[in-house]
Amino acid sequence: MLSTLTAEQKNMLQTLLSGLELAADIAHARVTVYLLDEDKKFLQVLKQVQPLTQFGKAQPDLTGRKVRVVEEPLVHRALQQNMVVRGMRELELGVFNSFWVYPLRDLRGKCYGALSFDTIDPEEIIIRETVELLFNLPKPVEKESNYKRLSSADGLMVVDKNKVIVAANNEAKHLFQVMGINELLGKRTNHLEINWPLVGMVIDTGVAEQKEFTFHGLLLDVRVLPVVPKAQGGSAIVILQDITELRKRDEELERLNAELADLKESLETRKLLDKAKGILMAAHGMTEQEAYKKLQQFSMAQRISLKELAEKVIRAAKV
Repeated sequence: MLSTLTAEQKNMLQTLLSGLELAADIAHARVTVYLLDEDKKFLQVLKQVQPLTQFGKAQPDLTGRKVRVVEEPLVHRALQQNMVVRGMRELELGVFNSFWVYPLRDLRGKCYGALSFDTIDPEEIIIRETVELLFNLPKPVEKESNYKRLSSADGLMVVDKNKVIVAANNEAKHLFQVMGINELLGKRTNHLEINWPLVGMVIDTGVAEQKEFTFHGLLLDVRVLPVVPKAQGGSAIVILQDITELRKRDEELERLNAELADLKESLETRKLLDKAKGILMAAHGMTEQEAYKKLQQFSMAQRISLKELAEKVIRAAKV
């Protein structure tokens, strides 16, 4: 059905698809893009993404497959009526997920596809803001690091136009509890307890930003993504990653690598010195101690390292 889409619809779809994996992670939901098939009895699953942030039984990936309209009545209703549809769907006997379906509309308001969110852990504000994030992406973002996927340990917050935190996942709440802030919802990001002007800047400029903060003893990697443009009210999604231990491991690895490099350099120098001493001992009848002392004297006199001097002696012996 891509062949029946206009150039405008294809461009809008390409941009939306570029953020689909991030959207699945933010919403803790399986996200699917549907198009109508030429055979009106079927829907095409253009792309389906499983979240990395939700545990549970993995569902089959339907990307590229056709499904019967009668099997997806909520999706079909959203497509036919060009409206948001919300309901429940049964995953297996007695197990239900919350199911949201949003029509994909071009600039003239024509519906050309549908976007669904399928989750056992619904958070309406977060899903709504995730949809707005996708619909307001100015360009494809798959190559932009600020829009990379989340892990299950990442904190997530939604901040409104007044810079008030209106939603947060459990990981974000736990991070702030560790830092001594127990009541996160309702707090302003420019409040003295938090004081993150970066969030307000992103809402004002509409440009995603990333920064590392040392905050209450933790090193946080903070990504702020604009959701709703300021002209339309303004809001942002804030992603928090605790990189304190990761940075400690990186620093320890750097220290070990430096020690290894020093050891390698020391061994190489010792090997060269042994060879240079052997040359002096053979040429001048010196003892090993006398040869080493002579090398030290020459090194100091010429103001070069013992390694450089040893290399000179070895090169001269080859001439």
